[in-house]
Amino acid sequence: MLSQKPSVFFIFISTIILSLAIGLGCTPQVLIASHLLPNVSSEMEKPEFWIKKIQNPSRLLLTPGEIRKLNEENLKREDLFLCRVKDLKEEWTKEEILTLLKEDWEGFGRTEEIRYGRYGYPLEESFWNELKKKLNQEALKEINRMLFGLIVKRTDIRVFPTEELSMSTHANYEFDRFQHSSISPGSLMGIYHFSKDKLWAYVQTSFIRGWIRTTALAIAKEKSKAVDYEETKERLIITGNFVKVFGDPSLHQIIFLAQMGTTFPILSLPYTTTQQGLPEKTGINEQCYIIKIPFREVDGELTFRKGYIPKDEDVHQGFLPYTQENLARQAFKMLHQPYGWGEMFDARDCSRFIMDIFATFGILMPRNSKFQARIGISLGQVEGMTIKEKQRVLDRAIPLATTLRLPGHIMLYLGKDKGKYYAIHNIWGIQKAGWFGPVTEKIGKVVVSDLSLGKSGPHQSLLHRITDIQTIVSDSEVRK
Repeated sequence: MLSQKPSVFFIFISTIILSLAIGLGCTPQVLIASHLLPNVSSEMEKPEFWIKKIQNPSRLLLTPGEIRKLNEENLKREDLFLCRVKDLKEEWTKEEILTLLKEDWEGFGRTEEIRYGRYGYPLEESFWNELKKKLNQEALKEINRMLFGLIVKRTDIRVFPTEELSMSTHANYEFDRFQHSSISPGSLMGIYHFSKDKLWAYVQTSFIRGWIRTTALAIAKEKSKAVDYEETKERLIITGNFVKVFGDPSLHQIIFLAQMGTTFPILSLPYTTTQQGLPEKTGINEQCYIIKIPFREVDGELTFRKGYIPKDEDVHQGFLPYTQENLARQAFKMLHQPYGWGEMFDARDCSRFIMDIFATFGILMPRNSKFQARIGISLGQVEGMTIKEKQRVLDRAIPLATTLRLPGHIMLYLGKDKGKYYAIHNIWGIQKAGWFGPVTEKIGKVVVSDLSLGKSGPHQSLLHRITDIQTIVSDSEVRK
């Protein structure tokens, strides 16, 4: 016992010193959240728990025709920053492209706020000067032809043509301000321009503009070759969290992982056999879906090859019916999947979680949570409302078809249980009260939580901070 006293005393004193340092702002305190958050049971982490609460959960909330109409209307809205890439004009002036590059620079370039790079050192003047040179602005012609192509593997889209990080502190590695998002295989790209070293392409996607590695891009000689691929009607939808796509029918060579919401043209469906041994469906392979995937030749040209997906994988021929039951099952497939800002570390953040769920139903969503909160039917102006007033609005919301947005974050509403309101969302962390001031509790994954989460922290609860409640259904559903 005597031999233990010095170590216990040392630990006690060290803890007090560390806590005081944290309380004085010397270093951030980050705690790791437990597996289940407060007021959440293990049963609540199953989609069936929430489905059982819904009357007729398999009814269609939007028909395929209504979804197409919704998408058409949203593509016309400038405030959502969605883009129909195939409709982009094929000639761009030098000034038009320079304007786009200027917008990026003013939004994410050097400011008075210090930014830190990969090794924790400030990004100096020399870095910013070299980065500006890489933009290759002097190579722009008075008239520039837009090229079109397809992504051949999941890749990052960056604010600038660099792998360097841009962090707010010297060790904030989980948040890189140069990271926009990730782009899925088969995505159609409009290509404005190339970096000075030709290693990066400046592109427009359906939901964001930025720089991608040219090795992830196959360029079509004719625009129609890329556009026709995207417009193929018979498509296989990835409905699992991530699904392996193979390059051979024996399923030995994995060529990439396709994430939820990605779609591919179908070349052949797997066939099954009758009791008489005859195929029930037309197909050439019993074991696989055969899909058409883009391929980058050595010279960068777009060609196509076959991809193979096992018949028992989590995929669907065509988009899923848009029902509360299907929404629940899609959301919970990503439960406990890790958080990744801008899809860093091959993960997702809060808005990509929402985007991928709705993509499986064919609903286009913007990439940014602020813009996602403009999709659907508003249930009223809730910013500034009291907790009780917001609860009354939630009582009118349609569970699993309603998004809840607060500054910098977005969630999918699950419903109500024993007087508490719940959501499923991908969250990095929450601030809560500590002995010497607020502490950050890192969650870092997709979780179920009730909306009182964070109520002891300086920003108060999730419910208190909600500014937008949007239900993505038909008008008739809202009027019920």
